Amino acid sequence: MNDQQPPLESNTKSASVSSSGSWVLGLVIVFIGALLLARNLGINLAIFEYDNWWAIFILLASLAPLSRALRLMVRGGWSMEVANALVSAAAIITLGLLILLDLSVLVWWPVFLIIGGLYMMTNKASK
Repeated sequence: MNDQQPPLESNTKSASVSSSGSWVLGLVIVFIGALLLARNLGINLAIFEYDNWWAIFILLASLAPLSRALRLMVRGGWSMEVANALVSAAAIITLGLLILLDLSVLVWWPVFLIIGGLYMMTNKASK
């Protein structure tokens, strides 16, 4: 009997991916905290001149699918999974920009139909 186990490469990769993901998330949270602290201390930053500055938090949510797309691209090149992650990021970015720039949803709603169709096309192909 051979009691040796093969090296757990997948665990090592997932550990490095999750630690880099938590490092990026931690950096984003520190940056947000610094901005809010500067605002509370009376430092006028251009970003706070927008009435909808809080929509930046929605835009930050697009970092997750963008980083997933980058990881998938580095690991295996272009694929439908990469396209699906990019379409997901596009939906979040579109929503965030609509709110941040105070654009009319009544004008731009067809973009969400386009994004939804692209999502369904790339999601079916990745399964």
